[in-house]
Amino acid sequence: MKGSAGVQVSRLVRLDYGEKVFTPPAEDDFVVPVNIGEYSESRTTGVLGATASDLTATYYQTNVPDELKGVPTDLSSMTTRVISIAGSGTYEYRADRQDVPAGKSWRHSRGSECAQLVRAIGSLGVLNLVSPEVLRKLAAPAPSSGKAIDGVATVVHTGSSSLAEFAIAAPPDDPVIVAQLRKRNDLIQVSWQLWVGPDRLPRRVHLTSTSPMAEDDQPKTTVIEVDFTGWGSDVLIDPPPSDQVHETGTCLDPEPY
Repeated sequence: MKGSAGVQVSRLVRLDYGEKVFTPPAEDDFVVPVNIGEYSESRTTGVLGATASDLTATYYQTNVPDELKGVPTDLSSMTTRVISIAGSGTYEYRADRQDVPAGKSWRHSRGSECAQLVRAIGSLGVLNLVSPEVLRKLAAPAPSSGKAIDGVATVVHTGSSSLAEFAIAAPPDDPVIVAQLRKRNDLIQVSWQLWVGPDRLPRRVHLTSTSPMAEDDQPKTTVIEVDFTGWGSDVLIDPPPSDQVHETGTCLDPEPY
């Protein structure tokens, strides 16, 4: 896919699990609540357009306390690159190749079911944040004067709602699953700040979501910061070599090998 309507995207995600105790204490146990720190995901500069995207995600642990020195901080094996091209499906490359057979590097799915499901239940991923429908909802609150970003004056839209409010009408294959997931997302509260330039293009988004039903092993708060730069930059996105691609019928879970 070639074009000159690209945008460079950088995303940082911080997950806060809060304090937790790993095992129920016995009567004489000395219990030390442990904050397991932040789990961060960064999406390095990728290219997004109306019809294609090329994103690389890297993962790492930060702020691991002394009590948990055994927690791995090198998560380079999880580095994942995802190429999506309209009409050609999604290609996924994971550094450890755990979800493809020997001799293959990329996992390919043509199905649109997952994309439709995400749209139907509501999501604020990178791809959603450049969709007109989602941006209209983020920009609905009246703007106030914002800070300059990359030398560009901005206005900022500030608001909050449940995550389910960002659902986009889509024909789901299983309306029961969609209803269940929407009910869950209705409990997740999201607050945001959206900075927009004079060209009416987003420059930065700050999202904070809280999940009141989070279990001990799930993040209770998620903070996402996204910067959009290089609007109108040239784009060139190629699918991987066909001999390196494993065709799969699912996009939900890795296939074991």
